[in-house]
Amino acid sequence: MKRLIVNADDFGRTQGVNAGVLDAHLYGIVTSATVMILERSAAEGVRRILDMAPRLSLGLHFVMTGGGAPASAPSSVPTLAPGGRFPAGADQLPAELPADEIRRELSAQIAVFEAIARRPPSHLDSHHHAALHASVLPVFGTVARERGLPIRAANETSREWLRHAGLRVPDEFLDSFYAAGATRDNLRGLIENLRDGVTELMCHPGHPDEELRRVSDYSEEREREVQILCDPEIPNWLDRHGVELIGFDRI
Repeated sequence: MKRLIVNADDFGRTQGVNAGVLDAHLYGIVTSATVMILERSAAEGVRRILDMAPRLSLGLHFVMTGGGAPASAPSSVPTLAPGGRFPAGADQLPAELPADEIRRELSAQIAVFEAIARRPPSHLDSHHHAALHASVLPVFGTVARERGLPIRAANETSREWLRHAGLRVPDEFLDSFYAAGATRDNLRGLIENLRDGVTELMCHPGHPDEELRRVSDYSEEREREVQILCDPEIPNWLDRHGVELIGFDRI
């Protein structure tokens, strides 16, 4: 059996991203989203999803990059957020990070999520794939296991490690529906070549707004993703190839 999770990253980043994710769920194939819970538009967006799209899986998009402030007191995570701010990108993270700081910040972001959504996240993943960092993955896995949460496995190495540690993870992860790869033909090819088991397809839909254009170099492309993900032919492709759309609650 082929089952597909279509997860929209970056929910909460701006109101336009929120609206695009909602459209891609209500009128398209998005089944899941992960929330950047520290962003200004996150709380309003989560409440809107709970009201308008209760079947959409909502997970936590754990942030430790991007230049923003942490959920924890900055003095308690000095290595993660020197000067009270996360580094801009994952390539700027130190080679070694203290496990206690990672756990503290991850737990704090989960707590913010739960305070807003009044329920736990459906699963965990991370912004800029920071969870693949050698210091982060063990803590990420431990916290997910303690809370009984599924987790994204963004490559084969992490998938093997997480499964060995007893975590629930999809069997495959597809990240090529992005930038130049965010095309109708590529999406169709990905669907046609799905293997048996559970596959997660990462996407970044959104309606670009001025705030997004200021903070991201990936803005106009998000509108194209919305249009493709809402293509009325996609359900036919899924049926033809025996693919069932699911959320993270089904793994």
